[in-house]
Amino acid sequence: MRTQGGEIVTGPTAEPETRPIWSNAEDTYSPMKLSRWGRPVVADTARYTSTQVTLWRWREEFQNDFAARMDWMVKDYKDANHPPVPKLNHPAVLKVKSGDIFSLNADGSSDPDGDALSYYWFQYPEAGTYKGIIRFAPFQPNLANLHTVVAPEVESPQTIHFILKVTDKGTPALTRYKRVIVQVSPK
Repeated sequence: MRTQGGEIVTGPTAEPETRPIWSNAEDTYSPMKLSRWGRPVVADTARYTSTQVTLWRWREEFQNDFAARMDWMVKDYKDANHPPVPKLNHPAVLKVKSGDIFSLNADGSSDPDGDALSYYWFQYPEAGTYKGIIRFAPFQPNLANLHTVVAPEVESPQTIHFILKVTDKGTPALTRYKRVIVQVSPK
């Protein structure tokens, strides 16, 4: 709790940032939920925007990671879950021109415990310079390989960041990530 102009302020506020980092960045997040058939996720209709939202998209995964680390301290290796190993079948930086078709491919990702894997690709607009939304249609973002992603039309060089989220079906479910940066230049 602090005072501001004689008034007591109890909640977090977005003060102007004086350091060269984005600790007060306001993000928008739409949570994912299980589809009616289980693990593959679908977007919820709720959208949240605030300075605290940045962490929300990773919350379940880092809590599961902590729980698994606790298991590693008290269980034999074979009785504990271990994280999957995501693999990109292309460079982590792709250079394309406006309108080009490119692929996002995670075939070959694996799990040391032999657990089945779920995949989810998402655009991370906060990290890139391109602020438009990239659609994966006709594919769903929960495939290991997205064959036909179309680079947007740009008038100046732009970067688009995509995150590959690979989650195993162990207990607790563990997730690991890979980032792909797509550099899009005008035609």
